[in-house]
Amino acid sequence: MSHQFSCQIEIRFADLDAYGHVNNAVYFTYLETARVKVFTQNFVDFMNEGMFFVVAHAACDYKKPIRLEDGLVTIKFDIKTKGRTSFEVDYELLGPAGQLFATAKTVMVALDAKKGTPMAIPEGMMNRLLEGLD
Repeated sequence: MSHQFSCQIEIRFADLDAYGHVNNAVYFTYLETARVKVFTQNFVDFMNEGMFFVVAHAACDYKKPIRLEDGLVTIKFDIKTKGRTSFEVDYELLGPAGQLFATAKTVMVALDAKKGTPMAIPEGMMNRLLEGLD
């Protein structure tokens, strides 16, 4: 996987479950945090024009538990495929020593904020997504 986007997230005590590791549902919050941070930093012009991105599908394969003492999780993600109104994102969740905690995938759909319906992704934005920003 070529990593085009990257974001670090600090592990919080509140992320842990009764077993002392990050709860499985929190992984999706980490993905969302990374995606929103990167998108608002780089695509705010499209968002200001009324285009939002919603998750149409999400999946995660858990490889190794994340613990509080790991400190940080790095989320690396890449746009893999695209359609007229959607694109697929592949993720890796990595620890400070490069250990693989999980792989994940989301399908994102461009949504017209006013109409609430899918809309075509502008070519300029798709080019920027596929080129990467790191």
